Amino acid sequence: MAKQLKKRPIEKELEFLAIFELLGVLMFVGLYFAAKYIIDMDLGKNAFKLNWISFYPLLVFSFIVIEGSFYWLNKLKMVKRQKALSNIEIGRIYNKLRWINVILLTAYLLVIIIAAFTKADLSGIIVGILLYFMAIIEQINYFHIRLSYETVNGTLLVIEPLKKLFTGTGKRSQLRKDIDTYLGV
Repeated sequence: MAKQLKKRPIEKELEFLAIFELLGVLMFVGLYFAAKYIIDMDLGKNAFKLNWISFYPLLVFSFIVIEGSFYWLNKLKMVKRQKALSNIEIGRIYNKLRWINVILLTAYLLVIIIAAFTKADLSGIIVGILLYFMAIIEQINYFHIRLSYETVNGTLLVIEPLKKLFTGTGKRSQLRKDIDTYLGV
């Protein structure tokens, strides 16, 4: 019989989420430049010259993940009974951020169309599209349906959250619940 994973106390979980979301952004930015350096094979001459086709979705992804980190940090402050924004204030702020994210994500579609017509670098387009999908997944995870990993008896379920997304049976994310509270839904 598989061993059940031990759950962390809520404070530790929120602290983990707040810190590791920020560290994840730093890691992705570092990996982006490392991969760009390796793929471009220019021995560092243009390693930090930005390819906007791939860098723009990295910025959007980072923006969404940083929003999530600040959300969890605020929830941690609430749990610790420190000065924090209320659920309604969070709902108001993140309702606006949700739509800013949608605009940023939609704008990339135009960028990718222009890149395709101008015959831009294929590696930049591929990396950009992968980062774009990651940004969409984070947007869905924070602002709509919880897509975080699940475990059953210590076994990690990867496909299960995706099934819930496509069948509409997933749980609303905590942030979405706060937005709904603000909207009076």
